[in-house]
This record gives sequence, C-alpha cells and structure tokens, in this order.
Amino acid sequence: MFKFKDLSEGNDFNIAEYRLSPREFFEKRRTSKRPYVFDLRSSEAHEAENIPGSHSLPIEHFETSIYQMPFAGDILLYGGEDGEVLTAAEILYDNGFDSFSFTDSYEALFSSTNNSYLSITDSAGKQINDKLQSADTLKGVQLIVETTSPLKANYRLELVESPLEGSIQFEVAGISVFSERKNVSYLEGTIIEINEDGDLQARNPQLSISKLSGSLEDQIQLMLDEQVNPMLASHGGNVMLEGIKDSAAYVRFGGGCQGCSMIDTTVKQGVEVMLKEAIPELVGVFDVTDHSEGESPFFTG
Repeated sequence: MFKFKDLSEGNDFNIAEYRLSPREFFEKRRTSKRPYVFDLRSSEAHEAENIPGSHSLPIEHFETSIYQMPFAGDILLYGGEDGEVLTAAEILYDNGFDSFSFTDSYEALFSSTNNSYLSITDSAGKQINDKLQSADTLKGVQLIVETTSPLKANYRLELVESPLEGSIQFEVAGISVFSERKNVSYLEGTIIEINEDGDLQARNPQLSISKLSGSLEDQIQLMLDEQVNPMLASHGGNVMLEGIKDSAAYVRFGGGCQGCSMIDTTVKQGVEVMLKEAIPELVGVFDVTDHSEGESPFFTG
C-alpha cells in the first residue's frame, strides 16, 4: 500500500488530542477555513442521512484512499457505532497527518443539542405567542434551513400544526421550535427575531448568507467568498475574480480546480448557475485559468 512518511516518531497515538465533543465538532466545522468532513459509515447510511457537505468514505476504503487526503485544511471524521473513527484517526496519525479531528459517531452528534442552540427575542416571542394563541391547531415554529454550501445557509420560519418528519424539538422561551435533524450543524447561534419590516425572521450571525448589495464586482466577490469557495474547498480548490467586462465575470481557478478535466462542468453547471441566479444582471462567467499548469487536480482526463 502507498504510505506517507511516518511523522509520528514512534509516539503512541493519543486519542484525547484529536477527539471532539459534538459541540466542538460543529464549531470546528463552522470556523475552519477549509473543513473536509468525511462520513465513514456505509454509502447506504450516508445516502439515507448525513451532515450536509460531508463526503462518503466507508471505512473499508479509507486506508487505500489516504493518498487523496488534503494536507492543507482540517479533516473532520464521523462514523457509526463500531469504532470506525478510531481506526481512521490512527491511520491518519501513522501516516503523518496532524490536522484532523473526530467525534465518536454520527448519532453522538445529536446528543449535545439543547435549547441553548437557539434564542428568541422578546418581541419575536410575543408575536409568535400571539399567533399560536389565535389558532388552536398551531403547535409551534418550524425552523427551515436551506443549505447553499457546507458553511452557508438560508433560514426561514413557518408556524406549523405538526413538525416536518425527522425534526427535533427545542423549547425556547416557552415556545416549541422544530428543525430537521440533518440541520443540527447549522443551528447553534441562530436567533429568531423581528426584521425591519416587522416580520419574523431567523438569522445565524456566522452562517446566514449576507444580503447582496453594492457594485456588480462587490456582489460577485461576496458570492465567491460565502458560497462558491466553501463548495470548491471540499475538492481543495478555489476561484478568484479576475475582472468584469460588459457585465460578465472573468474568473481564475486554483488549487485542485486548476488542471481539472471537469472544469467546464464546474463553471457552467456550478459556479455560473449559482452566480447568475443570485445576481440577475450578470450575463456570463468565463474561465481564464491555464489548466495545463494545474497541480493535483481533483479530476484528470
């Protein structure tokens, strides 16, 4: 098997140095500039439910896949109940990786959820209670999270008679708030409040998508920073805005995106669609990267 240089210098693997509590795991994922999250469970389990933005890498394929692991960035691991994460963590350690962490299991990620994840302002609480009391069939508020990248999401609220399937329940200021279990990693720090128009809104200071404003260049740059680059970072890539001409953006890809044979698909079906949907005045996105010079492209022809 391919093996990296052993940097562990014969020291025993200290589990405690790399193990994170569920809350620490989610915080690391939110605050890391380049998080790479791997799900070590079976592909079937991953397909059924997973942490958004995570990559399926069943433990039986892990050791033969480490040569594809990023050395730059933070590797985060979670698995099932059979100790997969310990096996994978020790493999990483023995092969010279040091920027990685793990939590005990996928199910453990939900054990730390509690009411402190959310807050409701007094004015929002009053408006919600007034609406709940005016309709006996309403049971609470559904917090809906629409993810746009591993690190950004849109939040919205609905008063509901029953929660969506797979939801967990929070009791905040005497109000039942429901959210789907899969969204737990996007919940901590979310504030339910009244916006400038007097309507209820949910906002997460770290994870909510910023409202686009300013020049075309400013809007494109904000989209690249908040949505596009977090998505490309999972492949070790990035994209930079080179310039704007006639309402079209010219971009340059780097990292794992440079030299990638799938770049036309990335630009046309991914980046361009995302940017044009968010910024209607943008007429096109063009790639100016020299892909013959790429290093370690994620896809090669």
